[in-house]
Formats: sequence, C-alpha cells, structure tokens
Amino acid sequence: MPSDMPDAPLIRRMLPPLQLVSLACLVLAAVGVLVSEPLWSPGQLQVAVVYAGMAPVIAMAWWMRARAGTARRRAILSAAVAIGLIPVAVSGSVGFTIPVLVLGVALLVVDVGRSAGAVAAAAVVITGTVLHGIGETGWVVGLLNSVPIAILLGFGIALGELFRAYHQAHHRDLRAIAERDEALDRLESALARLRRTAEIEKELLLADERARSARDLHDGLGHRLTLISMSLEFAGRARQNDPEAAWVEVAGADATAREALAEMRTWVRALSPVRDPDATGVAALEAIAESFRGTGLEVDVDAEGEEPELGQDASLLLYRAAQEGLTNALRHSRASRVRISVGIEGQDVVMRMINDIAPSLGHGVPVGAATAGFGLRGLAARAEALGGGVTAAREGDRFVLCVRIDRGRAAGFADGMAARSEEAAR
Repeated sequence: MPSDMPDAPLIRRMLPPLQLVSLACLVLAAVGVLVSEPLWSPGQLQVAVVYAGMAPVIAMAWWMRARAGTARRRAILSAAVAIGLIPVAVSGSVGFTIPVLVLGVALLVVDVGRSAGAVAAAAVVITGTVLHGIGETGWVVGLLNSVPIAILLGFGIALGELFRAYHQAHHRDLRAIAERDEALDRLESALARLRRTAEIEKELLLADERARSARDLHDGLGHRLTLISMSLEFAGRARQNDPEAAWVEVAGADATAREALAEMRTWVRALSPVRDPDATGVAALEAIAESFRGTGLEVDVDAEGEEPELGQDASLLLYRAAQEGLTNALRHSRASRVRISVGIEGQDVVMRMINDIAPSLGHGVPVGAATAGFGLRGLAARAEALGGGVTAAREGDRFVLCVRIDRGRAAGFADGMAARSEEAAR
C-alpha cells in the first residue's frame, strides 16, 4: 500500500460487494464439485473441502484487512490470501473460482506491489503446470490449462494496478489539500501579523508626530506666554507714571493672548485622533482630514476617477503623508484651504495635497522645492520602497505635496496573496 492511510473512498465502496460475490462463487464452486459426476468421489471431496475450507479463511483475512491500521498489516494479510489461493487455483477446474483468484491477486498488487502480483500469478501457473505434468493428465494438458489461468491473473494484476493508481492519486490529493490548508493557515497568521504591525507602526508614527507637534506647540505657546507676562509686568510698573504706555502693553498682551488661544485650539484639533482607526485609502484620508476641520482649515478630499486599490503599506504611507502635509500647512503656510486628491496616473497611484499660503507670510515660504526635514525624508523612503517618490514645493501662491507609488506595489503583497489564497480555496 502506498501509505498507512486507509483505502480510498471508491475502493472502500467497491471492495465489499466484490469480495462477497467472489466468496459466494467459491462456495458455489464447492457445491458444483460435489454434485458433479461421479457423485462424492474421493477427488471431488478433496477439491470441495479445499474450496469450502478456504472461503471462511479468505473472508476473515479480508475482514481483518479492512480494519488493519497500517500498510504492513494489509500487505501481510493480502499475501496470506494469495498463498491460500494457490491450492484453490490448482485444484479442480477453472470456473467459479475465477473471481476470487482475480480479486486476491488484485489486492496483493494494491497492498504489496506489481512485482508481488506477478510472483503470485507465476507461482499459481507453475504449480498447476507441474501438478498436471507429474500427474495423469501430462505436461501438455497442464500447459493448456495454465494459459487461461495466466491470462485471468493478468487481469487481476491490471485491476490491482488500477486500484493502486487511484489510491495513490487520492492520497496525493489529500496531501496537497492538507499542505494548502496549512499554507493558508500560515498565510492568515502572516496577514494578521502584518495588520498588527501596520497598526502598531501607525500608532508609533502618530505618537512621533504628536511629540514633535507638542514640542512646537510648547515653544510657540511658551514664547507668547512669556511676552504676555512681560507686557503685563511692564504695564503694572508704568500704570502710575505713564498710563497710556501701560494700556498699550495691556492691549498687546491681549492680542498675544488671543493669538496663543487660537494657536492652542488649532493644535489641539490637529493632534486629536482620527475618528475611524480601521479606515484605509481615501476613507482614512477623509478621517484624518476631519480631525483638522474646525481649526479654520477647510479640507477637501476626493478620488479622481477610479479609486485605487491600496494595501496596508500604501495606505499607511498616504495616511502619513496627509498627516504631515496638513500639519505643515498649519505650521508653515498658515493655510486656510487644503485639497487632497488621490487617483491613478498611468502605472502610478498619485496623491496630491495642495494648500494656499497666507499672504502675510510673503517670502517666508521659499519658492521651489522644500527643504527635506525628518517628516519628508521618512515619507520619501517609504515611497521609494513602493517604487515611487515624494516631491514638495511652493508653486506661486500655493504649496504642493505629491506622493507617487507604483500601482502594482500599491495593491500590497499581503492583499495579493490573500486574493490568490481565496481563489485557491474556491
């Protein structure tokens, strides 16, 4: 047998009726010998005893074979049946014994191999020929009787090869299915780890951005609070001698306090978390844009044409770029309006973020490519890993941040594997 696994389903369904029919034929052969002429002769009794005696022995061996747990036990039982069939084959004449002989050789081929079936067939043919040759019938009769038996046993070998090939194919399929299921389990685990890693990375990026923004907020707000404190202190000293100068300082402190309050509200809104942590693609950009609205910053997000398919890495990159761009629009451009668009251009997925620049800044934002700080360098490295790049520059009275990703890589390795796994499962 090719393995310790049980017979394939088709063999399990076919064998019991075939075995019952062949054993019934063997019993009928014994009855036929007894009722043939001349009745109850010593030779007839001997053949009938062989046929009738082997029927329960073969039945028990086949019953045990069906319940054997290993290939070794099945091989031993089938070999025992084949040995027991030799006296059946050489006794009497070929007739109702044919089914049991053919099935016995076939199971020997299934459980041991083609060579074992050929040896058993040769043993039957040689034994029959020799018994006829040394008996009264002679060698010629022995050879003539052996030829049809050899042909019949050849059919048994062919039947066994058919069963064996089906059994092997069935268990190869079972192994392939088991390996596929194991691979799918490993893939699902890997996908789960990738998702967890992406979420952790997203949180780390958010934490890093919040820390940097908090430092900037502390420096800006601390400077304004210092100015307020100095103005009020001067007003307190000058209110007796120079009331007009004191009120000027109070007015300046009031204006500075309003600026500090407005800046604090802006940063608090900018640092608030997005509303939907599970969102990806354009939905994630809309979620982070929503967290910046209400600061006086108007943010529009739209997909140009067909919304691109984005994997975890690409979605995280665009999310990070939107966060960096919106924060910089507040900090450096003092923008009032930002437009974020995502679309497909040729073989690339492109996200553009365009914001206006406050007129009061004048040349505070240099024309041309922006100096790459920590945030832009991180975005550029991520985009290059996905076959793209990042550009950031002032163009006239607006600032443009552009992120390009190779369309094939944007879909994501994990997502592509998941799709192939689902297709294979179907």
